Amino acid sequence: MATLSARLRTRFLRFRREFLVMAFALRHPGTPLRLKLAGSAVLLYLLSPVDLVPVVVPLLGLLDDALLVPWGVAAVVRRLPAQVRTDTEARAARFLVRYVKRPIVALLVVLLVLVLLWAGLLWLFWRAIQG
Repeated sequence: MATLSARLRTRFLRFRREFLVMAFALRHPGTPLRLKLAGSAVLLYLLSPVDLVPVVVPLLGLLDDALLVPWGVAAVVRRLPAQVRTDTEARAARFLVRYVKRPIVALLVVLLVLVLLWAGLLWLFWRAIQG
C-alpha cells in the first residue's frame, strides 16, 4: 500500500499534467466551445478571490479549492475529443520535460508568485483605503 505522501505526490503530478492539458486545450481549435467555457470558468475560479466557502472558515475554506479545482480540471480533460486530448497531452508532456525539471521547485515558484501577487493587490487596496 502506498504511503500518503506517495499518493499525494502522484495526485499532484497528475493534476499538474491535466491542468496543462486543459490550458493547451483552451487554445486548441478543435476544442468545443462548451469545454472552452468550462475550462475558462475553472481557471477564473482558481484565480478569483471569491470562493464558495471563504478561506477564513477553518479547513472547509481550503478544501473547496483543493477539491473543486482538480475535479473541474479532470472533468474538462475527460470530455475533450480524442484528437484534441492526444495533441494537448503530447504538448503538455513536451512542456513538462522542457521547463519543469524539479516539480517541487516549480510548485514553490508558483506559490511564491501567487503570494507576491496577493501581497501587491492587498498593498494597492490598502493604499486606496488610506487615500
